[in-house]
Amino acid sequence: MTVKEVLALAAEHLGRADLAKELGELPQNTAPKGELASLLRCYNLVENELAVDYLPLKAEEVLGAEEHSIVWSKFTYAPAGVRAVLSMGRETAFEPRKEGLFLPNVANGKVRVRYCYSPEPKDACDDGEYGGRVTARLISFGVAREFCLSRGMFEEAKLWDSRYQDAVRAADLPRRALTVRPRRWV
Repeated sequence: MTVKEVLALAAEHLGRADLAKELGELPQNTAPKGELASLLRCYNLVENELAVDYLPLKAEEVLGAEEHSIVWSKFTYAPAGVRAVLSMGRETAFEPRKEGLFLPNVANGKVRVRYCYSPEPKDACDDGEYGGRVTARLISFGVAREFCLSRGMFEEAKLWDSRYQDAVRAADLPRRALTVRPRRWV
């Protein structure tokens, strides 16, 4: 799913055919202006909110530890939370600090780090971080909410927030198989 698709869907939700048309006419690799830039900012806010609060984006990397630490700049993505550090196949203690990840039991060497990260801000032509159970529709509800809030349309924002929250809950819950209970005759 591309950012442009989500923005077009959000514009349709808002009844803003003018924004959808303007988005369709936006040249490749051109920064949007005006309300389209605001819509893109709303997309980046929603994607970050999903990653930090609801459905974390996970990554795993092999990094080199030097003098009991790994500086944050060595990570491919900006870590939002470290889940585990493995040294020689076993979990080892770690402590997140301002300058990096402190590893008291590993002086030097390679370690495998599992962490959650915050997504980078996107442009209109980029692909989104999510897919699968996090649909364009789900994100577009959040974009519509943020756009309404930024315009002072609080009642509309409340409506889109409830739809967004319902969609997030539905995406996070595993589906159970439906069964029919056996009939009992008295």
